[in-house]
Amino acid sequence: MELATGLDKWWLYLVRGILAVIFGIIVLVWPGATVFVLIILFGCYALVEGLFALGYSIARASRGDKFFALMMLGLLGILIGIVTLARPEITGLALLWVIAIWLVIRGFLMIISAFEMTGKASVRWLIGISGVLALIVGILMFIFPISGVFAIILVIGIYCLVAGILLAVASFFVKGIDKEDAGTLAAA
Repeated sequence: MELATGLDKWWLYLVRGILAVIFGIIVLVWPGATVFVLIILFGCYALVEGLFALGYSIARASRGDKFFALMMLGLLGILIGIVTLARPEITGLALLWVIAIWLVIRGFLMIISAFEMTGKASVRWLIGISGVLALIVGILMFIFPISGVFAIILVIGIYCLVAGILLAVASFFVKGIDKEDAGTLAAA
């Protein structure tokens, strides 16, 4: 029996978190990577993460759950990923602006998504905190655009690690909620 809570896809949070952590580690371990490699890695990450978010939003919509912010987040990730991969020759400053805009919009949408979610507050808080972090990092990139590629790589890597860990932790909270709901259904 499929749970009607809308939280039965806990593994999507885990996959998104793992992708973010992997990307963050690559960025931090390989700081001397060329801007081109960073652009390709960022484009792949944004595209895949956007596809997962869009897929989960469609699943939520099919159950009648709130899905709009998550769907917009997924579409934004897909769009940014495609644009980045289609135009890898853009300069480091242009990449900075693209990433900063993406992070600010992503931050707002994640915060909205946290309010739209149902279930335990702990999961909503983790998603909301991840959104606030994205918003702060995006704003910092706007304020300090000439801070250098290494600083940008460092900030992006740390953000991806923290956001990925938060999403992975949220997945286990969601999985725990699923088990509680399944126990409640079985007891009934």
